[in-house]
Amino acid sequence: MNPANNTDPTYYTDSKYQTLPGFTKLLDHYGLTQLATLRGFIETLNMANGTLWRNGICIPSVCSAQEFERLLNKYFSQFPDRSKVWISSNHVTSRSLNHVSGEDWKRVRSIVSPVFTSGKMRQMSPKISACLTDLCAHIDTIAVTGQPLDAWDVCGRFVLDIIARNVFGAKIDAYLSNDNPFVVFANEKFNLTLKKEMSRLLLPKFMQKWLNVSNKVSDQFFLDTVRQIIADRRQKPNKKNVDLIQLLMDADIGDREGQANERDNNNHQQNRGDEEVAADRKAYDINVANKRLTEDEIIAQGYIFFIGGYLETASALAFSAYEMACNPTAQQRLLDEIEGAGVDAPDNDLSYDALARLPYLAAFLSEVQRRHSNTQPMARVAASDYRLGDTGITIKAGQQIEVPNYALHYSDQYYEQPYQFDPERFMPENKHKIKPYAYLPFGAGPRNCIGMRFALLIVKLALAHMVKRYRFYRCPQTDVPVQYKPFIHMISPKRVVV
Repeated sequence: MNPANNTDPTYYTDSKYQTLPGFTKLLDHYGLTQLATLRGFIETLNMANGTLWRNGICIPSVCSAQEFERLLNKYFSQFPDRSKVWISSNHVTSRSLNHVSGEDWKRVRSIVSPVFTSGKMRQMSPKISACLTDLCAHIDTIAVTGQPLDAWDVCGRFVLDIIARNVFGAKIDAYLSNDNPFVVFANEKFNLTLKKEMSRLLLPKFMQKWLNVSNKVSDQFFLDTVRQIIADRRQKPNKKNVDLIQLLMDADIGDREGQANERDNNNHQQNRGDEEVAADRKAYDINVANKRLTEDEIIAQGYIFFIGGYLETASALAFSAYEMACNPTAQQRLLDEIEGAGVDAPDNDLSYDALARLPYLAAFLSEVQRRHSNTQPMARVAASDYRLGDTGITIKAGQQIEVPNYALHYSDQYYEQPYQFDPERFMPENKHKIKPYAYLPFGAGPRNCIGMRFALLIVKLALAHMVKRYRFYRCPQTDVPVQYKPFIHMISPKRVVV
């Protein structure tokens, strides 16, 4: 039997794997059941090895920070590629960093890395400031009415504005217009419903399109829009264009600053050391003639920046507002730190460098991301047979294995009182207590999230501005605990209102 396409859970039972009861090839581990499943790894299987159903395939999953380190970094050469289950059928989007493999991945990653250096992000500061001005203006209009704030909607629109301006150089009216192509695309892509999820799970692609539950139309519209932006810029070059698409058009492998900066992570990344740096250098070791991105590759990276950046960044900011409302002491400490650090510039002039003087803000955000991180497990495919520690289990070449980061984030093996919101655990004096690879909001190893620094910059700046300007409180519409939409493949709250 080919383990890469195995649908027989007894295969893994015989291999000392366990699976959670009540799930079958038909049902999959989806949505709210997925949340229960990941908690099941903590409670039912006691963080042991287990299996998950994905698209009718029974996939082994490991719940050990030590094994995560080996899979994601130390033995990266044996697990260099992401899951093939979610590979895009679109010839353009399949060129994104999430999908390419082997030498193609090395080349694209080496070219894209310099785009996210601190120097490049500073160049985008004026556009970020403009987005923050619009965000505060919109929240002001809600605050004066005394109405509750739909943090999920408002933060989503803010991040949409950030991405449109800083990735594509497009100014949109994110708060008032629902007709802009970027707003339409986001609504189509991220409005997750039970109808869409069950159709995606059970129906062939042609029927999904016929029933209007497929994203293909919005995807193509988005790709065409980005292609037109590139064409316009090539026809009329303008040095004033400072956004990620322009940086990708100008990028080549000759700039090694990006790879150095990629290893210069801030205090959100707990997984750095000599072995990690050595693994990165080996992973990026490349000697190719083609040092620039093709047009399709530029478009594909723009697509994945949108898809990967929108939901995670908006979620982190929305849940920051939620946790401030639910934890007023933490909210007050954030304000005290900002005022005590002398960060008293006008609201929209809080600088990139000033963030380094706000350790509690960084710790607060780290705890938000621990509690509310994406529950999609990280998946890797074995390039060769790999013996899983002393378990007696062998991962076969071509077999997929998953890393359920959510399970670790809520495990009392790695965090005291994991269901309690406690930013103190991420303060500089306590960070040594966090076991490496037990905190994975952005993944780890050479294939970690390439936009991590940009996402953290955006959320920290927005959070600091919101703390200085507003107070957030629980209201009758605030769900405690958070209520989630059922049967959605990515955990999506029903609402986040404060």
